[in-house]
Amino acid sequence: MTASLASGSEDAMFPATTRPATSAPPTRSAAPSPAPRPTPTATPKPTATVPIKGNGKVAQVVVPGQDSGGTGRVVTYAFEIEGGLPIDRTAAATLVGSTLRDSRGWQPVKHVRFVQVSPSQRARGVKPDITISLVSPDRTDRWCAPLKTEGLWSCANKDRAVINARRWVGGVQGFSAKPRSDYQSYVLNHEVGHELGHGHVGCPGEGKLAPVMMQQSMGLKGCRPNVWPATLRG
Repeated sequence: MTASLASGSEDAMFPATTRPATSAPPTRSAAPSPAPRPTPTATPKPTATVPIKGNGKVAQVVVPGQDSGGTGRVVTYAFEIEGGLPIDRTAAATLVGSTLRDSRGWQPVKHVRFVQVSPSQRARGVKPDITISLVSPDRTDRWCAPLKTEGLWSCANKDRAVINARRWVGGVQGFSAKPRSDYQSYVLNHEVGHELGHGHVGCPGEGKLAPVMMQQSMGLKGCRPNVWPATLRG
């Protein structure tokens, strides 16, 4: 989720506990009402701890699989991960490839096809249209500046889709009932969507699917979570 709109602490995603209404003082003969019991909440599943800083070494990870064919406009990309983070590099690269090539993704919506720039091409000076960077909260803040990500959020900035490892590993409340991979694909589609020229949108109505360009990481505002841009097309 980018922070180009108003940012806030991660606690803003969770509803504040409602203070019970104060009842009228009991009469002398009335028995005192029992104290209300707190509503139990689900215990979140434990996740690996993401350090504020990685080791500072950001390296390209080759995305497996074939690039998309067809006649759409070519959008080149590369994927990279900062070292020192609790991330399965192979699994992350596989998810990036499957998300970009998915028929529900940006390719049919924007009439584009994503083509990977290899490490050898980059070494020769070829610059991808979009660099997808999965990095620590500290590096996210620095690469997203002047956007305010506050160690919590992701962003798109200067031809780079910056994915905060804290969000990649920990997810968000709105996607807690779904596989973590759904949130990972969502945040990737959201930041890539910015690089393709899309801005933020709001929830279209209570109970409706959220557009992928809605800031779903910061709350669903009555919408249902949605991963894919093509889901709402038409």
